[in-house]
Amino acid sequence: MTRRLAVVLALLLSLATAGPACHKEYTTAPALAATCAANPANGVAPLSVAFSLGISGAQGAYNVVIDYGDGAQGSEPGQPHLYGAAGTYNAAFVVTTPTQSARCSTVVTVLAPVPTPTPSNQPPDVVFHTNPQASSNGTITGTAPLDVHFNVCQTSDPDNDRLRIKMDLDGDGVFEVVGSTGGSCRSTHTYAAGTQHATVCVTDIDCPTWPSCAGAPILHPYQCRSYTIVVSP
Repeated sequence: MTRRLAVVLALLLSLATAGPACHKEYTTAPALAATCAANPANGVAPLSVAFSLGISGAQGAYNVVIDYGDGAQGSEPGQPHLYGAAGTYNAAFVVTTPTQSARCSTVVTVLAPVPTPTPSNQPPDVVFHTNPQASSNGTITGTAPLDVHFNVCQTSDPDNDRLRIKMDLDGDGVFEVVGSTGGSCRSTHTYAAGTQHATVCVTDIDCPTWPSCAGAPILHPYQCRSYTIVVSP
């Protein structure tokens, strides 16, 4: 019994005087993670997009592969990418290290450009002029024989269309002068004593094949000015 007690005491003494036990710590590498964003994330084609890529948990070197979603690929997140056609694209980024990989994606929405509307064709800016000058109500007075000069040569067209000019100089309803831009913009008629009438009309025509404009369609209704010529004997 005494011998057994001595062994136990010796064992307890050895444990009390022994140094701390050997302990080894093990650490786990952080998980690889990636976040990405597009700027701008939407716009009208063609759209240049800059991407940002955030990476955490990478221990040492890593590789990046980018799928822009339009058939193109890259490896430089800071390089802008041009989307030429309308559509919704999912740009995906894959980051890899020797032991891990991470993926992120961002959506880019590209809208079709709004077509520029074709401006509508504008009527000509007609300038009616007579000599002698007509009054505000279109009355021309003078003594027989009275030469009246009718002139619309200062007329212009915003679309540079050709003009069609008609002049009924004796008031009989028949246009004695019918022509297009050029010499037809002026005419002179001699009036005897009495009250007579004249009408001058101008419009623009669709005539890309000048000078063959005889049958060209008009683009706008005629702008007409009627005159009353009062001639004293």
